[in-house]
Parts: sequence; structure tokens; C-alpha cells
Amino acid sequence: MTEPHWKPIVDQKRLTQALSIPPSWRLPESIIVSDAATLDVIRNCGILSTKELEWTDINDITELLRLLASREVSSVQLTTAFCKRAAIAQQMTGCLTEIFFDQGLERAKSLDDELERTGRMSGPLHGLPVSVKDRFDVEGLDTTVGWVGLANKPAARSDSVVQLLESMGAVLYVKTNVPQSLMMSDSYNHVFGQSVNAFNRKLISGGSSGGEGALVGAGGSALGIGTDIGGSIRVPSNLQGLYSICPTTGRVPWNCSFMHQHYLVPPVAGPMARSLSTVEYFMQSLLDSNPWDLDPGCIPIPWRKDMAALPTKKLKLGIIYDDGIVRPQPPVMRAMRETAQKLKDAGHEVMEWDASLHVEGTGLWTKSILSDGGHHCRQLCALVDEPLIQGMAVGTPADELSTTEKEKTEEAKWTFQETYLKQWVSSGIDALLLPVTPWVGYKPKTWVKSFQWLGYTALYNLLNYAAVTVPVITADEELDTPENDKEWAAHVPRNESDRFNYEQYDLDLVKGMPVTVQIVGGRFGEERAISVAKVIDGLFGR
Repeated sequence: MTEPHWKPIVDQKRLTQALSIPPSWRLPESIIVSDAATLDVIRNCGILSTKELEWTDINDITELLRLLASREVSSVQLTTAFCKRAAIAQQMTGCLTEIFFDQGLERAKSLDDELERTGRMSGPLHGLPVSVKDRFDVEGLDTTVGWVGLANKPAARSDSVVQLLESMGAVLYVKTNVPQSLMMSDSYNHVFGQSVNAFNRKLISGGSSGGEGALVGAGGSALGIGTDIGGSIRVPSNLQGLYSICPTTGRVPWNCSFMHQHYLVPPVAGPMARSLSTVEYFMQSLLDSNPWDLDPGCIPIPWRKDMAALPTKKLKLGIIYDDGIVRPQPPVMRAMRETAQKLKDAGHEVMEWDASLHVEGTGLWTKSILSDGGHHCRQLCALVDEPLIQGMAVGTPADELSTTEKEKTEEAKWTFQETYLKQWVSSGIDALLLPVTPWVGYKPKTWVKSFQWLGYTALYNLLNYAAVTVPVITADEELDTPENDKEWAAHVPRNESDRFNYEQYDLDLVKGMPVTVQIVGGRFGEERAISVAKVIDGLFGR
């Protein structure tokens, strides 16, 4: 069988990536192919010192920044620790694309020298290693976005998000893996292969910010920046038990060209982290830096600390247990019920939300993201005659909309947004709670069936509402059996997505995996969602 002519490009790209990991940080092949858990390997392989493990286990970046400011740790020391942990995470999960440890350490050294010389931190993220999704351009590095044809084409300049991170004092050192086309709730492409979950390598890490989710989940980064057009920040955060924000368009800088693709539903950038305080600190620091002075698409709304504070009044919250399309698996349903009960016990009002609009809204989202009929992806495939991976949600010529049809879709989207807003305002809710996904985890490549349901996340991209994820429980081998959820045991699948979700539930496979709750705060409701997240975090003892 003749080897595809694009395969040597992949081989060279992967070799370059592998050689970017110093020999002393490489794991024996026997460990990589074993059933060993990633976190166990990180803690026991001996590559990180006791101090390096201690630093990289800190979830709150404000504590890391305190250590840097007091000079208890240098940026070079901290960056080295995170580079080591990222290197191990890459070998175990395939979470990275571009690896530029040397560049990161050089930057860390210059920041240490500056602090020594001036006695001042260079910005709110001074000396902190920060990872970014491969969606972002970093000057001098590739942005393949999962396409072989975009390899070996380094970016001429950095995106506004990257520029702002560096102006805030951040140290960039890695970029993280994505699916080909970015349109899948997993992260697999021909260039870098499959990313897997930080906690269970038999499961996906999610997508399209799945490499970022796996890296942050494994502790190889304390703060990662992902992107979201239908759940791409929230799904990986859910699967790795992370805190995150999918913001309203214009709140976080966005000038990623990706060859100037136009979207009827615009993507957004946002943080992913292991603590709520990290997410809030990042958002406040970013908006305090006046990003609208750099990015003309960024709306000048500073971080509203009062709105993000722990609420002083009882909340009124809407909740969706089941959207009526795909019923959540037992651990997800339990997460929603336990969250609701804790809120009620604390005196908050929780009302079931009428989700009857969700079929129409999700249909509009699907129509919108497929509106170019796959033309853009066919162009990228044609660069090196790369095949399109089966299961990517990129559309076919039958999905392509004419200019008139796009205008009608925009009109229908506006009308839907008006209708949903009326429901929101008339209800008087502070925020809406619902699952991120109806499933806990999948094995890699099950997405080729194209039945994974994203309606719990994608709807809020269509509405342009801000959403936050908060981890609440883990799947339990005793509590989450079908026998303990009589409605699940008796459930009759409603459609193909519901059937797929029902039939693939395997408690033995997903036990111990995290489940988050999604908090929707409405348009420009980032602070409101954070405020509610603080309540929920406290109720679960964090």
C-alpha cells in the first residue's frame, strides 16, 4: 500500500516535537504503553523534584504569583517545573502540539532579571507559565489547527490574546492539541494524533480544547486558554473536572484568523483552570489591562467585582435536569439533583426550566456552523490532499447556505434570541443550571458515529450567553448504577443520539471521573455566573 504523500510531513513534525523534550524528561516506553495512570506517573517517575511537585500541585495561581513576588521561587524554577510536568503529560496523553520550552525558559530568565533589577513585577501574571490552545498564533511557531497543510508555516505575529498575556507578564511554553477542523468534542488529528483524558487514558479528553483540558487536568499548566463555539472549553473542562468560562463575544480578545473563516455563530476565547479563584483572577487581570485598546473587537466592559462577589441575597435559579432530547447518564443526573438539593437546603429557590425551545435553538446552531457546506475544510484538505477525518462536523455541499439563506438564518437567530430573552427576563432568575454533556466519558473514536449530543452547550453559543463550569461530583460505582436510577433503567431512547448515549453508558469505565455543573449567566453575565459558582463551590466544601 502506497504511503500518503502527506505522511512524511507528519513524521517530521512529530519527530521535531519529540526532540523538543529533553532526554532526561523522557519516560521509558514500557510506562507509556502501560495501564499506569498519568498522575501516578507524574508523581512517581522521579523527573520532578519534591518542590517541583509541590509547586505544580498548587491550583490557585494567586498563590504561585505570591511565591514569585516574594522570590520564594523564581520564574525559571517554576517554568522548569511546569515544563517537566507538561512533558510527562504529553507522553502519557498526547496533549501538546508546539513545544517551546527553551523559549519559555529564556523569557522566564528575563523576567527574573527584571524583578531583581527593578524590584517590581512586570504585570499581574509576572513569571507565570501559561499554556494556550493551538488555535492561537504565537509568533514564529506553527498554528496547524490539526491540518497537515498548515504545518511548517510559522505565524508572522502573535494574536491579541497572546500579546496581552505576554504584556501581563505570562510565560508561554506550549500549545495544545485540537481536532482537525476544531469541530468535534474530542481532540484527534492527523498531525499530532489522539489526546486522551488526564485521569483515564481509555477516555477522550474532549474537544476542541481537549489538549488544553488534559494538560491542565494533569497539572502541566495552572492556567490554559481555550476557545469555544459549541462547548469547546466547557466539554474538556467537564471531562477533566476543571473550572472555566465561555464568555460573551467581545469580552475576551479574539483576532484569530484561521485563514479568515467567517462564522454565523462566533467563537470565543476563555480560561480553563483547577480553581475558581484562578479563573476570576485571570478575567479581572485581563480586563484591567484594557484589551479594547489592542483589539477593536473587544468591548470596553471592565471586570465588575461587585457582581462577581459572593451574593448577599438568596438566589433564584433555573435548572435543567433533562432537555427532553438526550437524557443525562446517572452520574450527570445525580450531579444536577445533588446541586439542586444543596441549594434548596441553603435557602435558595430552584425552579425547573422549560427547555421546549432547545430543539429549535440547537437546530439553528447546527445550521449556522455548517453554513459554508464544508468549503473551508475542503480547501485545507486540498493543501496536501489530506483526507477529512470521519465524524468532523464540517458540513457537506448540501448544507451550504446562499447569501440570502444566511440572511434568513441570521434573522431566525435574532428572533430566537428575542424569544429566549423574554423567557429569561420574565422568569426573574439569576442564572440557569444544567449539565455540560449528558455523558460522562467516551472511548476515543466513538465520535465517528456522529451521535454525540452537544445541545446542552451549543445553545448558549447561539444565544451568546456567558457560562461557567464548576466540578461537583465524581461518578460512583455504587451510587450511579442503573438500578439506583429507576428512570434511567426504564428509559426508552427518543432518537439516535439518545440511544447512543443510553447504550454506551459503562459505569466500570467511567467510575471516578469528574462531573461539572454548567452555570449560564446570560449575555455579559460572566460575573453573575462566577458569583453563583462561588455559592455552589462552597456548598460542595471548596
